[in-house]
Amino acid sequence: MEKAKEILRLSVQMGLSQRDVAKGTGCSLGMINTVLSRVKEAGLTDPFSVTDKELGSIVYPQSKEHDKPEPDFQYINREIKKKGVTLLLLWEEYKAREPNGYMYTQFCTKYREWRKTNSVYMRKTYKAGERMLVDWAGLTMHYYDVSNRTENTKTVYVFVAVLPASGIIYAKPFGDMKMESWIQGHVNAFEYFEGVPLLLVPDNAKTAVKKAHRYEPELNATYQEMAKHYGTVIIPARPRSATDKAPVETAVQIVERRIIAKLRHTRFLSFDDLAEAFNEQLELLNDQPFQKLEGCRRSVFLSTEKDALQKLPSQRYEYAAIKQAKVGFDYHVALDKTHFYSVPYQYAGKMVSIRWNSRIIEVFCEGERIACHMRSGEHTTRYTTDPAHMPPNHREVADWSPERFTSWAAKTGEQTKLFITALLSHREHPEQAYRTCAGILRIASTITAKQMEDACKEALARNVYSYSYFVKLLERLRSAEPVIHENLRGKAYYQGTCTMLEGGQPC
Repeated sequence: MEKAKEILRLSVQMGLSQRDVAKGTGCSLGMINTVLSRVKEAGLTDPFSVTDKELGSIVYPQSKEHDKPEPDFQYINREIKKKGVTLLLLWEEYKAREPNGYMYTQFCTKYREWRKTNSVYMRKTYKAGERMLVDWAGLTMHYYDVSNRTENTKTVYVFVAVLPASGIIYAKPFGDMKMESWIQGHVNAFEYFEGVPLLLVPDNAKTAVKKAHRYEPELNATYQEMAKHYGTVIIPARPRSATDKAPVETAVQIVERRIIAKLRHTRFLSFDDLAEAFNEQLELLNDQPFQKLEGCRRSVFLSTEKDALQKLPSQRYEYAAIKQAKVGFDYHVALDKTHFYSVPYQYAGKMVSIRWNSRIIEVFCEGERIACHMRSGEHTTRYTTDPAHMPPNHREVADWSPERFTSWAAKTGEQTKLFITALLSHREHPEQAYRTCAGILRIASTITAKQMEDACKEALARNVYSYSYFVKLLERLRSAEPVIHENLRGKAYYQGTCTMLEGGQPC
C-alpha cells in the first residue's frame, strides 16, 4: 500500500512522468500504469482524501477467486476418512456441484490450509474401519474389599482401545493385566463397536509380543489366535516409536483425565460398583460435543466408521492359553506340573502345542489336533488317560479293575476269590494291588485248582498278602504233600498182605 501511495504522490502531486516515478520508486512501468489507471477509472481526483482501506480496495481490488464458492471443509474432512475416498474424488464431486469452483490444485491447497488451522488436525489420516489401537492406562483405580471384616485395598487397571478415524474410545477396568484380561478387553471392544477393524496396533507388552523386533516381531500365540478368530491382523508399534500409537496415547490421556481423575474421590466398596460408575463416565465422554467441530465421537463413529467395520463372527471368542511342550515317553504332556494328559503313543518324545481353557484341553502337533480332554479339576488324580492313546500291551493293563481280578479268581475257586478280595482291600488303594494279584493269579495256570485253593486258604489264615510270601508258602505246602508213583510201597506191603501183581508189580 505504501508503494501505491508513493506512486500517486509523485505522479499526482508532483506531476512527474511515469518513467521518473519508476526511477523514484523502483517499480515497473506496468505497475505504475495499473495504479494510475485504477484511480482514474474510479473517478477519484484526490486519492489522498480517502482512507487507506478505501484506497486499497480501489488500487488492489479483490481477486475473482473470492467470488468462487467455498468447499465444505468439514464435510471433506469426514469423507476423506472413509475407505477408498480421495481428495481427487471429493474435488470432482465439488466441481459437479459448483462448475465455477476452484481447480484441483487450489482445492487441495485450501483444504490443507483449513486442516492446519483446525485444532483437531492430525498429521496422519486414518481410514474408517482400518485399525484399532490398544494399550493399558498408566493411572490405576482402587476399590475397598470389606469381606471377612477386614478392609483390603484392591488395585484396578484400565484397558483402553480407540478407533482413530472417528476418535471413539472404549475403556474397561480389570483386576489385573494378565493375558486373559488383555484378550477379554479386545473382545469387549469389538462388541462395543459392533464390528472388527482390519488391523490391531498394540505396543510391545508381553501379552501382545513374545519377542519385540522392529521389523519382524514374534507375536503371542494366544493373541494371534484371537485375531485370527475375528479376521483381523496384528501390527505392533515399533519399539520406542510413540508416534506409531499416538491416537491411543491421546485416548489414554483423555480417559485418565476425564474418567479416572474424575472418580478419584469416590470410595468404591466392590469392583462391580467401580465398573458401573466407570461405564457411565465412558458414555458421557463419547457423547460430549466437540469444541470446534460438529457432533461428538459417537455421532462421527456412527456416520463414518461403524459401517466400515467388519462384522462380528457368529461365535464369541473364548479365551484359551497356549504353550509348547514335549510329550513324555509315557505319552503324556504336563499342563501345569500337577496334571498330565495323554496323547497317542506314536507322538512320544515330540514337541506339541497345548491349548486349554476352563473346560477343555487340546493338543496339536504340526497344526493337527491329536488329543482332546475335558479339563480335570481333581487334585488326587494326576493323570488323565484316554485308553485309545495306549499301545496294545498297555491297554490290556489299563483294563485292570477290582471286579476283573475277583472274577478271574472265582474261576479257580471260592478260597482264591476270598484271598484276592482280601488282598485288594488290604492296600490303601486297590490299584496298588493290581500287579500282585496278576502275579498270583498267573501261578494258578501252573498248578492244580486244589493246590491253589489250599494255598489261598493258608495265606488267608496267615495274613500273607505279598507275592513273594505267597510263592514261599505255596512251595512249602507242595513240599509237604506225599509223593505218589508206581514204585511206592504202601501200607499193605508192610502188613504182609500185599501180593505181587501180574508183571512183577507190587500191590
